[in-house]
Amino acid sequence: MGLFEVKVKLANTASPARSEEAQLLVDTGATLSWIPRSTLEKLGVQSASRLPFSLADGRVLERDVTTVLLTIDGRKAPVTVAFGEPGEEAVLGATALETLGLLVDPVGQKLLPRNLLALLRI
Repeated sequence: MGLFEVKVKLANTASPARSEEAQLLVDTGATLSWIPRSTLEKLGVQSASRLPFSLADGRVLERDVTTVLLTIDGRKAPVTVAFGEPGEEAVLGATALETLGLLVDPVGQKLLPRNLLALLRI
């Protein structure tokens, strides 16, 4: 898959006026989005918990996680993100893409809107 970045807006869910723009690398192999700790601290968000993550090389590490309001191309939703540490790539992960109803077009290097899916028994 071709690598590409997208511009996003991140905001504090409790105080949406506190916001920051960021460029994130689209990474469908990452469960959560990784946002630099410095950006999350500017937003004034606090860690909600600490979770383990498995890396491609087999190592396991723990990172703080929190929820932010994420906006891409007018689609906005609260998403869980990990606190990225210095030297770690800022990425847009799979759960944020799913939550916002976005598909990855690797050839066109863009995100495409789609409807969310639901199972209803009527």
